[in-house]
Amino acid sequence: MKLRVKLSLMTGGVLLLATVLCIGLSFSMSRRALLLEANRSAYAQSQAAFQGFENYCAHLTGGAGVQAAAYWLKSQDDEYTILLREGEVCYNRTVLDPAELTENSPPRSGPQEAGLYRGRRLLVYRFDSDAYFVFIHLVDVTDTYFSLYRLAAGQGLLSALILAAAAAAVFYMLRRALRPLQALSDSANAIAAGAYDRRAPEEGKDELSGLGRDFNRMAAAVEEHIRRVEESEEQKTMFMASLTHELKTPLTAVSGYAQTLRYAKLSEEDRETALRYICTQSARLDRLSKKMLRLLELDRDVPLVREPAEISELAESARETCLPGARDRGVEIDVGDCPGTWPCDRDLMVQALVNLVDNGVKACSEGGRVRIYMKDGALVVEDDGCGIPEGDIAHLTEAFYMVDKSRSRQSGGAGMGLALTSVILRRHGLGLRIESRLGQGTRAIIGHK
Repeated sequence: MKLRVKLSLMTGGVLLLATVLCIGLSFSMSRRALLLEANRSAYAQSQAAFQGFENYCAHLTGGAGVQAAAYWLKSQDDEYTILLREGEVCYNRTVLDPAELTENSPPRSGPQEAGLYRGRRLLVYRFDSDAYFVFIHLVDVTDTYFSLYRLAAGQGLLSALILAAAAAAVFYMLRRALRPLQALSDSANAIAAGAYDRRAPEEGKDELSGLGRDFNRMAAAVEEHIRRVEESEEQKTMFMASLTHELKTPLTAVSGYAQTLRYAKLSEEDRETALRYICTQSARLDRLSKKMLRLLELDRDVPLVREPAEISELAESARETCLPGARDRGVEIDVGDCPGTWPCDRDLMVQALVNLVDNGVKACSEGGRVRIYMKDGALVVEDDGCGIPEGDIAHLTEAFYMVDKSRSRQSGGAGMGLALTSVILRRHGLGLRIESRLGQGTRAIIGHK
């Protein structure tokens, strides 16, 4: 059973109970008032009839006789009076038994209900006459009871109409009020079916609207988490594909040269060339494995031990590490003014700078220059090398991505340096932005996000 139906039934039950209580109380008060007024009117009518009888008896000389009293009542065509004297019936044109009326007779002011008489409801009043008569007068109050019946029927019908209208209004209002819950359920089912961009309506300022906003925040978090998981899975797939490709070439070469050394007769020069190539590729595989292990360690989000480090010292350490390779290529490395400190893992930060400086050195031709300096609170590593195509800049931090694959492999690269640098900087709360144009050099900017 739906919630709005349950709430409608509960509300209808409460409304029905309240209506019955109110109508019952109202009818009880109305009935009491009408009957009290009918009793007063009936008593006044009986009192007037008795007073007329008393006046008649008072004008008779020698007192009123039984026949005279009965004659007077008959002349009045009185069908609602019973006259008794000393227990004997003097006049009675009703079908009622006077004995039933005189037993347990009420006081003069209190009526005795005689029940139905020819389909009419009567009240009975008893008066004691000074002429030794007992005057019993009946008053028809049937119209009063009919009025009560009509009032009860009218109130019942009106209550039923009001209750039906109230129930319909409650059902409509509950349906309208609970519509956001239905929309929320539809959104939840859609998200469960894979439509992660589905959202619930947020109109209004009530609790259901607040629930919709909370649901949307949860849905957005779930969508973002799923997006990251999908990206992570895609990156892992690409990572494994790239790793397989990167390992295949040097392993094939090492295997080929090893088999040549084993089965073929080579000159000393060819033998030396094969051994040198095996050593070079083995060293490259060793560097690649170490970088991969380092990258995996950093991706585990293990807490870093950070200590304040002078930025100038970090830059100088990177320069000293890259200086031998730069001299071999005829490239200069300059460290400018680098004020300030960074809380960081010194070894990791130096490694990140070494990767950037080393890339700059490899991009420069003989006579080129790599500069390290601070600008607007950010550390800049700039070179005047060959530059990077605009379409490749967005992919530079992907593992195994190389702009010029032949040049990278010749220089011992595997496309892991910037991926490792990006992870190191991210773990330190820093970001990496690369600006470059073909033939105009490259600028790597490290700053806070």
